[in-house]
Amino acid sequence: EDALRTALRLGDSVLIVGEVRSTEAKALYEAMRIGAVGNVVMGTIHGESAYSIWDRVVNDLGVPTTSFKATDFAIVSAPIRFKGSLKRFRRLIEVTEVKKHWENDPDREGGLLQWMTFDASKDKLDFFEDVVMKESEWLQRVKRVRGLTVKEIFDEVKSRGETKQYLVDVAKKLDMPQIMEADYSVRAHNKYVLMADAMRTEIGGIEYPELLKNWRTWIDGTLTRDVQAVLAGKKPLA
Repeated sequence: EDALRTALRLGDSVLIVGEVRSTEAKALYEAMRIGAVGNVVMGTIHGESAYSIWDRVVNDLGVPTTSFKATDFAIVSAPIRFKGSLKRFRRLIEVTEVKKHWENDPDREGGLLQWMTFDASKDKLDFFEDVVMKESEWLQRVKRVRGLTVKEIFDEVKSRGETKQYLVDVAKKLDMPQIMEADYSVRAHNKYVLMADAMRTEIGGIEYPELLKNWRTWIDGTLTRDVQAVLAGKKPLA
């Protein structure tokens, strides 16, 4: 808890707390609720659903419900045994928005909006687009504070998703898992953001196919070459 409070005073833009299980939960949620931290706060905790996460955080760890509502999304993963197999495969099984206008029990009062759930028969996530478009408070909040349309929000989310998938594809194709490590994935993300900002300045908006094409060219050239050089011992990590 003391270490977390020290980190909060540093005022950094991203805070990630792993294995939330004790008194640090209160400090974390207090900071989230009053905006004491920067842009992104994430934590990991054991739970099988968004509701079980609320139950653990509020009833077991003593975080007030008003503080828990600072959570925007609960994202749940779990090991899956397909068709009775003994082998387990980890999958993301649920993406749920935590809405803000409820008082005591988020499940009974409609405070949990499922965006996606896992279908084991198809080995994929089902996206409940119509319900999300109609009921999401998060989408409305982003529209209001960033001046974006819903289409623009989803275009950006999908585009960033494609960048993550491309890194995975490159790692598999070149047998280069190192390209997905933090140093390189951060460089890849920063390059995407810089390219998007330059395009926005130049033409007043984002043409996502062109942006992704240019970004992939940079990945295939500069970033891949840098990783290969480091692996060969020819260049220090950038």
